[in-house]
Amino acid sequence: MIRPAALIVSVHAAATLVGAAAQAEPLPQLNITHEPLPRHLRMRPRAAAAAPPARPATPMPAAPPPQSLTEPADREELAALRDVLAPVSFSLTVGYQVDGARPSGKASLDAPVQEGRDYTALRSYGFGELFASTRGVALDSLSSYLALRLDAAQRDTYLPPDQTSSVRLAPPIATWFERTTFEVRTGWAEMKDFLPRRWGLRKLRFRAGNQYIYGPWVLHLDGALIAYDGDIVTANAYAGGRHSDYTVDLANERYAVTGGSLRVDLRRLASLPVAITGETMALTSYVAGQPDSTHRQLEIDWQPRRDLNVLVQARTLDDKLANERLQFRARYRQVTNLVFELTRRLDTDWRWDPSLIAADDPTSARRYLDLGPVLPQLVASLRAGTLIAENVDLLARATVAVDLTKSGDPGSSYSAAYVELGGALEVRLRRTLAVGVSALSRQTDREELVAPETDIRLVAQPLPVSAATGETGFTELGTRVRMSLGARTFSTMLELYGRRTRYAEDYVDPTNPIENRDVRGGGRLTVDAWIGKRLRLFASYDLSTAIAFSPEITSYKSLRLTMTGVY
Repeated sequence: MIRPAALIVSVHAAATLVGAAAQAEPLPQLNITHEPLPRHLRMRPRAAAAAPPARPATPMPAAPPPQSLTEPADREELAALRDVLAPVSFSLTVGYQVDGARPSGKASLDAPVQEGRDYTALRSYGFGELFASTRGVALDSLSSYLALRLDAAQRDTYLPPDQTSSVRLAPPIATWFERTTFEVRTGWAEMKDFLPRRWGLRKLRFRAGNQYIYGPWVLHLDGALIAYDGDIVTANAYAGGRHSDYTVDLANERYAVTGGSLRVDLRRLASLPVAITGETMALTSYVAGQPDSTHRQLEIDWQPRRDLNVLVQARTLDDKLANERLQFRARYRQVTNLVFELTRRLDTDWRWDPSLIAADDPTSARRYLDLGPVLPQLVASLRAGTLIAENVDLLARATVAVDLTKSGDPGSSYSAAYVELGGALEVRLRRTLAVGVSALSRQTDREELVAPETDIRLVAQPLPVSAATGETGFTELGTRVRMSLGARTFSTMLELYGRRTRYAEDYVDPTNPIENRDVRGGGRLTVDAWIGKRLRLFASYDLSTAIAFSPEITSYKSLRLTMTGVY
């Protein structure tokens, strides 16, 4: 048995011998035969004391997974989308429509209306649309766009007995065209990135042709535009002739148009969340007697936060303040949006657009848009929408209009005060099925019609003033069912609506009261189907009930068929 004391002595002696041997003979050279450890590796620090568990954050909905070229379903969906960088792309649509109105057999309110003499019960016409664009064809910096429209319609006429000339028959449903037309809606060519990069000239672009200009008003122009799209400054200038959009017969409303805009973004220039835009546009009439006009607009866009935006806008007509607008937009958690808008229109504003300005004689007859004199009005609207539980869409809106006409001045039917409330709800029951309902109601404040003191059967009643005419209120309810099997595959939708309108009494006759209410309904069925990835078939059928003020006609209906090819 080895004692502990002897063990200690033995260990001490062995250590002494090893030290002596090390001093007598040198140790062998040690060579590294493997790679050293990476320098970025460090020892793990000592773990700190465990902190109390934090309150879990509100879970946010996960973003959809990105599309992958390896999945067959994703490849098919990506192949169905149009490549915006393709050198040439176009789409061609051809369609056919039939409108009809069946006679009800009832008498009309004023005079009998007969099919084939006063109106045609059936009308059919064809139409076509072509959209084409090029990018980098012939020149890398050249791009073009073309949109054509064709309407093939034939006028229906009636030859009265003992007459040598025919009269035109009214269609069953009014449309904006009545004969065969062919027009170029838009057609332009644009050059950009064709100048050297020196002094920022690379950001210039030049566009010429039939195009739309976005200034104080969206204007259709036959002319040229030059623009500079910089990071801090954006500017453009344009000149040309106004293209008529309402009808080709308005030869007396042709104008030469010149204008431009300048936008300065102070976010990058001075780190201020403000962008200032100034625009000007001048219209010079080709026809003697038509007034010229100059329109300017100033806009300040303030965005202190990503989800908050305030827009202030003022527009002038011939250097007189004509319109003021304030807009407030906010968003909460990506699914809730709020928009408040306040617009003040002055009596110096135009009646419809820059070419239809306030004339000297507001009672002069016009072929279209006879809206009467311009009167001051204040309109405030509030819109809000949100998404609940990822499958319920909710929308609500409210509008209040105030007539700012001075006391004693004649009013107008188009500037009356009103209150409007509306909303919509859509619930997605399954991935492919959704059901929605909507409601809208407006109550309008009209002047009361004063009844004559004498017997109306002996004295003719004068025409009522404009402020006493029009609807006094309406309520509309609607519902729809929508089914979709996916983008560019198959979808169908059924819509139904009902509307009740109350009109002001323009004529008072106690012995023969006139109905001043109208109740009507209708619906629409649409089918949208894709055959392959390039051919689309679309069909819609509209149906409306009879109108109380036209009891002689009922069953308004319309069938529309279109076929579109995309390349």
